[in-house]
Amino acid sequence: MVREPRAFLLDEPLSNLDAQLRVSTRLEIRTLQKRLGMTMIYTTHDQVEAITLADRIAVMNAGRIVQVATPLDLYDFPANRFVAGFIGSPAMNFIPGTRRADAIHTAGGAVIGLPEGDVDGPDDIVVGLRPEHLTLDIDSVPAAHRLDATVRHVENLGSEAEIYVEAGGTRLCLRHFGRRLPDIGTQVRIGFDPARLHLFDARSNERIGPRHDTRVNAS
Repeated sequence: MVREPRAFLLDEPLSNLDAQLRVSTRLEIRTLQKRLGMTMIYTTHDQVEAITLADRIAVMNAGRIVQVATPLDLYDFPANRFVAGFIGSPAMNFIPGTRRADAIHTAGGAVIGLPEGDVDGPDDIVVGLRPEHLTLDIDSVPAAHRLDATVRHVENLGSEAEIYVEAGGTRLCLRHFGRRLPDIGTQVRIGFDPARLHLFDARSNERIGPRHDTRVNAS
């Protein structure tokens, strides 16, 4: 830092630290970068480090940059299934299905209603839903925006719980912030906001909706 280089290259600098020290050191790095106004190129496999430290993130897969965007754009508008599954913890849920008119029909017999105006594209679709965008026991939402599910596993984390269910022919995880938790094996109903859906082409794995393209030229 005394030499005042044009950029700092950091290659997983926190990988050998314990969990608590990683958090405090991460805060120190970000504070120092902001105070000095320096450019940092930071390599990490930890998506939490990337999201909390970066102004812009380049996500790489098999040696190729697949998307360059701000942390929030990567979270809200992932360019493909790889980015969608990598950004966010727990990872995004994926439900394969077939488009028919304005809905997706899954192999397990569930019907997922699509957002208004989003009816173009291929017939074979993969629907993505983040665990935090699923809500437990919702009866007031339309039938096309809820799924019947069976509870398979519950992880109580104190401030929240991760509930794993089987719905639409696949295993889903939802993040629940209530204290009352369902028993394993019980039938529940989970709801979702169609505006929160992520749609991917089942063959190419590329994003096809909602219609917002955040892929940025790496240059």
